[in-house]
Amino acid sequence: MNMKMLKQSWLLVVILTSNLFFASCSREDNPVNEQQELETIFQTQLDEALVWAKAYGPTTQAIAEEVAARHKGKTTPINYKTRQSAERKCRTDNSMPFDLKDLARTTVLCDYNVISSVVDDIKSTATNYSVFGRHKHQTSDYGYWGDIVNLAFDHLQTEVQVKSYRMYYAANPEEICKPVLGESLYNVIHKETGLEPGLAHHYYEIMRADTSSAATREHYRQLSIEYFKHFDQDYVKK
Repeated sequence: MNMKMLKQSWLLVVILTSNLFFASCSREDNPVNEQQELETIFQTQLDEALVWAKAYGPTTQAIAEEVAARHKGKTTPINYKTRQSAERKCRTDNSMPFDLKDLARTTVLCDYNVISSVVDDIKSTATNYSVFGRHKHQTSDYGYWGDIVNLAFDHLQTEVQVKSYRMYYAANPEEICKPVLGESLYNVIHKETGLEPGLAHHYYEIMRADTSSAATREHYRQLSIEYFKHFDQDYVKK
């Protein structure tokens, strides 16, 4: 079953089950059973989506590594979203499990002046595998930028991010970025910027926290913008 058919079948299930729910309410019956059925369907779909993510992860990583090698870049290990994280994202975004595009995710790292070439290469390679989905260039109001190429497999989409070495340094603490970048490149970036790694993620977590006030969010947004100015911002202007 391809992605389109899968989503159509899921939509049909939701519609039919919802009809049962409203019919039950109109009869003044207890809707608890119908709500439990919806939840059971959701949990089953979540289990299935996580299994497919693991199935498509190796091919996603292989494409990333193939492209990275041609551009003298690096890749991160494949990352699988946890069940808890996937469920939280579904409920926050009001989406279904098979709508998530980053259950399996990896990143290609390279010099920022070849990012466009790397993105084009991923798109071409994914097309050769018959799995190219879409390309999205991301920017933000807090200084972050990056590129995403989604791979569209039969049952699920996965994600290949493309970032400069320095942007990866900015987004990840030392214990994560140093093993990937290597000590030599890590030290070069640290010396050139004079900044500790991973502060961008730290600021982001504060900005999105429910307990943060508007003033606090704005304060850390400005800190994030100033921090990111040291990490290849000229690419955004291209």
